[in-house]
Amino acid sequence: MRVQKLLFSLVLCLAVTAPLRCVEAGETTKEVIKAIEARDCVAVVRELNLALATASPEALLLGGAMFEQGLCLKQNSERASRLYLRAADAGASGARSNLAALYASPATGPDKGLAIWWGLQAGLPLPKPCLVDNDLRANAERFTQILNGWPTGLLDACVHVTGVLAVVDAEFVIAPEASSRADVAVDFRPATGDLQVRTSLKSPEFRDTSPRVITSNDPVAANQVQQNMSAELMHAQQIQAEALDLAKRVESIGRNALVRFPRPAGIAADWRIQLRIQAVRAR
Repeated sequence: MRVQKLLFSLVLCLAVTAPLRCVEAGETTKEVIKAIEARDCVAVVRELNLALATASPEALLLGGAMFEQGLCLKQNSERASRLYLRAADAGASGARSNLAALYASPATGPDKGLAIWWGLQAGLPLPKPCLVDNDLRANAERFTQILNGWPTGLLDACVHVTGVLAVVDAEFVIAPEASSRADVAVDFRPATGDLQVRTSLKSPEFRDTSPRVITSNDPVAANQVQQNMSAELMHAQQIQAEALDLAKRVESIGRNALVRFPRPAGIAADWRIQLRIQAVRAR
């Protein structure tokens, strides 16, 4: 079976767009990952079947990504969706967004109605015109009627935004609006395809708040302050480096999502989605 190098890297990072973050394999998937690293598709399939037998969320997500991308397996969107659905039922974070992205992707359909439905189930921060009341989502016929009644172009615009946001949400924890723990901000303007990512952290500075006065006659105390300065500065630098790394990952994921989901014409110019990214999703 012909396997592209990009796809090996892609699924090794347990995700569905590239380039992406890599995460440590869990107990149920580590042998699958080893086989992927060795580029041994026979072993990959064998170990994947064993992992799927455990029905662990991480194995189901990995299997879904492999079927979606066709890595060591025949590409099969239906089987990918079934595994993502099982992962969602098992409590896998981001699985509903994986389903929304799968159905929104031109490469696998798309099924626009299911893309919107799963995007709503995932709680994606869609523009107001793309929202459907909770009590109407449970009625498939009524839900379809609502989408069919949308103005021309609105459905395509909502599917595009759903796809982009679903990819981001599948990989990262989107913080609540009031959260102060998020250091990475995303500003997405769908009409122009402009996706800006920035970090709110500034360059680390050391501030000595000690009430003591250090003199040349107190070398022990002076040395202690110097050590405290170094430790505090190193910690601040580490936090800043992690935030910058997170911002780069978010930007990479977002820009690849914009390629994966081509922007349709006619998106309302006033649509703007602002997100705060808290962390990479745990698998």
